[in-house]
Amino acid sequence: MKVTRNIVTITDLNDWLEEGTLIINNKYQRKGELWPKNSRSYFLDTILNEFTFPKVTIRQTIDLKTKKSVREVVDGQQRLMTIKDFIKGDITLSSVSKKFKGCNFAALSEDVQESFLAYEVSVDTIVSGTQDEILEIFRRMNSYTLPLNVAEKRHATYQGEFKWFILDMVERYSPLFEKYEILSVREIARMLDADLITELSQILLEGVITRSSSRLERLYKYNDEEFAKKEEIENKIKEVMDFVKIDLDKICTSGMLASYLFYSLFSALVYNKYGITDLSSETLDNLEPTGVFTEDKNTAIQNILELFKAVDQKRETGKFSEFVKASSSTTHSVSNRLIRLKWLVRALQNNHVFN
Repeated sequence: MKVTRNIVTITDLNDWLEEGTLIINNKYQRKGELWPKNSRSYFLDTILNEFTFPKVTIRQTIDLKTKKSVREVVDGQQRLMTIKDFIKGDITLSSVSKKFKGCNFAALSEDVQESFLAYEVSVDTIVSGTQDEILEIFRRMNSYTLPLNVAEKRHATYQGEFKWFILDMVERYSPLFEKYEILSVREIARMLDADLITELSQILLEGVITRSSSRLERLYKYNDEEFAKKEEIENKIKEVMDFVKIDLDKICTSGMLASYLFYSLFSALVYNKYGITDLSSETLDNLEPTGVFTEDKNTAIQNILELFKAVDQKRETGKFSEFVKASSSTTHSVSNRLIRLKWLVRALQNNHVFN
């Protein structure tokens, strides 16, 4: 067996498929067009924006009857069929492709069409490999793959409106999570930014609750076909996130904004301006929503930094001890989330406890 590594343009790959010199062999891949519309659009948008995608693997053998080479797709069936169908005009890009929404291939400008057709795909060609060797390649590819975590599994399972909404929010706000070290690069690589955005959406949809993978998955399931509150939730997330990164920059750059504290700060801002579903003021010592994020931004910043410094210094005695203890363990429980929410609402409202 020999493996050659080449760069092949989309034009050449499409020509091979049209000519029948490259065939889809369903004994290697599942049969049928399994990718839903949004997934196909997202993949095509990847090419149109000149991002990379995983290499395609082809097996090349000699047909002894015709004395001609036969190329079979070993890995990459869905990618190649999506490309072929797009060029034929059978796919119109959905809203997940922001720049090219509503376009089929013919509707693209000539420059974009040329760029798409000239896109270079990494291709491994297995020459004269036996069936056992092909299977061994699959086994080894799978053995090096990390098991999917819960967030990755959700995004592999669901392909509907809510999943693509979350990915849109991730694209907007993941750079903020990385910049201010709310999440590490490794955590972002494993889609924990999508997990955090999902929990922030959950605050707006269901309120503050204990972290639960099954409850998060239910959000994806119930809003898969139609996400009726998309515009409302998107607008509120944007308002809160813009306020955080512009008006609360001193908090963001403090180096103390861990992900669980960001969750609580977000929930406090939401409560103060909009209120939160199924959360009465009695739960928060009769602190009522004010209709604004805060009436005194500078004082609120100082109050919040006092709370975060107490956590950073592990001060379990003193007037902020309750907040510190609620930030020390089981940080995702509803009881500790509500304690932190109460203190952060106090900070935003410049409650007397800070004076």
